[in-house]
Amino acid sequence: MSKKMKVWAAVVLGVMMAGVVSVNVYALDDKDVVGTWYANSLTIDGLNVFHPGAIMMEMTMEIREDGKGEVTTTSEESEPDVDEFEWKIDGDNIVITSDDEVLEGVYSDGSISINLDGMTMTLGQEKEEYVPYEPGKVLEDTKLEDFDGEWNSSLMSAFGMQVPTGTLFDIQLNLSISGGKATLVTIENGTETTAELEGEMDKNVLVLKSTEENTEEKTEDDAEDYSMFSTETMRLYLQDDGKLCFTTADSLEEADAEDSEEDSEESVDWTIKVFFDKLEVE
Repeated sequence: MSKKMKVWAAVVLGVMMAGVVSVNVYALDDKDVVGTWYANSLTIDGLNVFHPGAIMMEMTMEIREDGKGEVTTTSEESEPDVDEFEWKIDGDNIVITSDDEVLEGVYSDGSISINLDGMTMTLGQEKEEYVPYEPGKVLEDTKLEDFDGEWNSSLMSAFGMQVPTGTLFDIQLNLSISGGKATLVTIENGTETTAELEGEMDKNVLVLKSTEENTEEKTEDDAEDYSMFSTETMRLYLQDDGKLCFTTADSLEEADAEDSEEDSEESVDWTIKVFFDKLEVE
């Protein structure tokens, strides 16, 4: 995993743990909150909702009748982390104390919501299993005009994680395609750039290449400017579920083969796939 991805994983895990031990629940009686709670969704900045399993994490909170409890957080690459806490009902809230820190949260309609630093975690007493998106079948009989339209990236599969674009990976891609020519707008880390691309069909694949020749020499400062992947060449595949797929692999077949190999070796998948939704034009 790259340095940037390790930082992201550490931040997300830290946010989850800090939020979990700070849960306050709106409840009329102890019996409403006693029991086992599961983290079923994460929301970043109130925009994108996804299951913790999408980032290979799972969290369980046990609230016991004796006024004590524990939070267990697991990730795919580490042993379970368990933190103990004490709790009590105070008016409309539940107050949880852990490591001499007192924090609050909200109970509503059978769920617990935790807000912390732009992230909202929602827990329920019914565990919702993570069901990842299964890409549609690549269309074989495609023509150049089939790719025309306005496309916005909606989902990214990267480093073993599958999350909405613009959440953990601060990048959004918007494509406008017409007759083999395209305008790509990339918003990464708050910076927007526009690139013009031209392409042609390679069997059922639209291959777009940048029309701008990069003649600038790299400096040490440039090396510090990190980008997740290059879009100077984009191989685009139409799927039967209506989505458009771009992969950083040389081909989608190669990416799928690497997926299978990584799964068999129980290691991280280093290929990146970005899935686009087509906008409806009124």
